[in-house]
Amino acid sequence: MGIGMDVFSRLIQRKFRNIAGERYDEIVKRYREFLLLPEEFVLPEVRSILMPVDRFSGEIPEELYETMSSYLGASVTVVYISEKRTLWLIEQTLGKEEAEKLKRAKMEFAESLVSKIAARLESHGLKVRGRYFIGSKSDDVVKLAGSGEFDLLVMSRSYGSEVTRTSPVSPLVLKIVQHVETPVIIY
Repeated sequence: MGIGMDVFSRLIQRKFRNIAGERYDEIVKRYREFLLLPEEFVLPEVRSILMPVDRFSGEIPEELYETMSSYLGASVTVVYISEKRTLWLIEQTLGKEEAEKLKRAKMEFAESLVSKIAARLESHGLKVRGRYFIGSKSDDVVKLAGSGEFDLLVMSRSYGSEVTRTSPVSPLVLKIVQHVETPVIIY
């Protein structure tokens, strides 16, 4: 019996011990095709993590810092992207001077947020690099994640906009996840 089958068998025994009774063998046979083979049970190596953040991202749960710290020796790039289109709209409606003020304020906020998150990640033993720039939150994250530089993408379910009860994941996160092949953790 392979590692995957052994783990699965123990889980089924624990979960269905008092429920399945004699049906246990039938359950194992039916779900055998969903079991991991030993060679599939290997976790991919994560050396580099991309973590886009913005003002909607909210507080990062301590459990996420702990999870990320389990990738020993990994480096994390925390990136804050200010939406170019928003700044362009401000410039068109309120003028260049107001747009420049907003741009400076956004970059100060970005620097502060990235520094705060970087400090927490470093306190958990990770190497961190911070970046902030003006661009497209979705397109630039997709480009960065697809560059081959990152093994894992970690982002808030509210990246890009607030979430609601009817929409528990922002449309921007859904768009990004549909366009990347990199494994993703959504917190």
